Amino acid sequence: MSYQTKVRANKLNRTAKLNFFKARQRQGDVTRVAELTGYSESHVSNVVAGRRSVPQEMANEMYNITRRRMKNSEFA
Repeated sequence: MSYQTKVRANKLNRTAKLNFFKARQRQGDVTRVAELTGYSESHVSNVVAGRRSVPQEMANEMYNITRRRMKNSEFA
């Protein structure tokens, strides 16, 4: 397997990044994503709720904000 194939295999798609974000979401994260991407808070909220599709730029910011956090289920 070539290096490029390995790199592509490790990338998360937009839906996987959204699920990653949902599992680690904290209060104020929707506002942060909206500020960083230029989308409105209501649009980001609709994306998180599944009413709109996930733009790649927003998926990347969601992932970057939450990538080093523990899952919410691990706190309980």
